[in-house]
Amino acid sequence: MDYVIPILAIFITLSFLLKVGFYPRWGTWLAALCCALFVLLITPWVTEQSKTAIAAFFASREKMLDVSVCITLEAAILITFCFDCFSGMRTRDTAFKRSVTFLLHLYPGLLIGGVLCYILAELLFSFPGIDFNMLSWTVATTTFLLIGIGARLLQILLGDKALRLEILFIVNIFIVVLSIIATGY
Repeated sequence: MDYVIPILAIFITLSFLLKVGFYPRWGTWLAALCCALFVLLITPWVTEQSKTAIAAFFASREKMLDVSVCITLEAAILITFCFDCFSGMRTRDTAFKRSVTFLLHLYPGLLIGGVLCYILAELLFSFPGIDFNMLSWTVATTTFLLIGIGARLLQILLGDKALRLEILFIVNIFIVVLSIIATGY
C-alpha cells in the first residue's frame, strides 16, 4: 500500500496535465492558479491532521472503497472525453451532444485536489521544523509553475492531439486498475 498510493497520485497528476494540455494557454494557467489557491486554502485543514489519522484513512477498507469509486468515476469521465474527441464523424449533432461535449472539454479533473492534499500532508510531516505558512506558499508556487509548464511541455513533447488522447486514455485505464489494487490491500 505504501507504493500504490504514490504511484496512483503520479498517474492522476499525469492525467490532469494531459487533460489541461487541451485547454488554451490562458485556461492552463487558470487551472494552475486554481490548484495553487486550493493548496493555500487547504493548509489549515491539513495542518490539523495527524500522521496516524492519515495512515488510518488509507488503512480503512471502507474509505478506500469510497475513494476507489470517485477515482473510477473521474477516469470514466476522462475516458469519455477521449472517445468524444474522436467522435467528429457524428451523423446527427443534437444540442444534448453539443452540451455534453462542452462539459467534457471544460472538466479538468477534480482528483488533483486529493493529490495536492496528499503531497502537502507528506511535505508537512517530512519537514516538521519549517513554518507551515511558508511551506504552503512554496508548495502553491511550485504547483502553479509545475502545472503550467508541465502541461505545456507535454503538449510540445507529444505534439499530435491524437497521441495525447491515446496516452490520456491509457493513463486513465491504469488509474482504474490501480484504484482496484488500492482497495485490495
